[in-house]
Amino acid sequence: MTGTIDAHGGAPNFERASDNFALLMSHVAGLYCAGGSSSVSACEANELATSVAYALGIAGATPEEAARALDVDDPIALWHNGVRRLEKRMDAALALWREVVATMPPIRNIALRDTLASLGEMKRRYDGYFAAHEVPCDIDYQLSEPVDPGLLGLDYVEAWLAQLLAETRWIAQFDADSCIFVLERTCPDYRGLHVNLYDLLLPHESELAPAASH
Repeated sequence: MTGTIDAHGGAPNFERASDNFALLMSHVAGLYCAGGSSSVSACEANELATSVAYALGIAGATPEEAARALDVDDPIALWHNGVRRLEKRMDAALALWREVVATMPPIRNIALRDTLASLGEMKRRYDGYFAAHEVPCDIDYQLSEPVDPGLLGLDYVEAWLAQLLAETRWIAQFDADSCIFVLERTCPDYRGLHVNLYDLLLPHESELAPAASH
């Protein structure tokens, strides 16, 4: 995608970038309204703009960074490429989810179970065209180290899964029955409460038997 460079200092063409963003938003709004209303509300327009910015990788960017990204010959193609990149990231996030599921010992916690089930549906629920910035799943399980709540979309999902995988790998070092024994003694309702398994087990590491080698 070819952009323009100002002859005096390499600054982006802000006017061109602004026109490109307006053109792109008109295109996206048209797709969004296809077969329905011919206009979008102010709230819908704001959400679409946030989605477009996220797909372009300029959510939270400075005005100059955003203008540089949008100072291109074909902003619509740029956006479609961004959506395709998000789709590839979604596949990678699902691979990370599968690793978490495969690694997690059979220790029952309702919030963890429901969260993992919801994450497994994220590709079907994700809308990279009109809601790219949204987290496409319901996350109820509490991590030991919370993810930055300012992260959007797949940035949040990737960070959340990476943290859960680290916690899960630590738990998987130990025999599941010994983990359950400690949990039942220290937090009898660990299955139903919104608790973090890693946090409950860590203080009792010396009481946990190592997992059998395969």
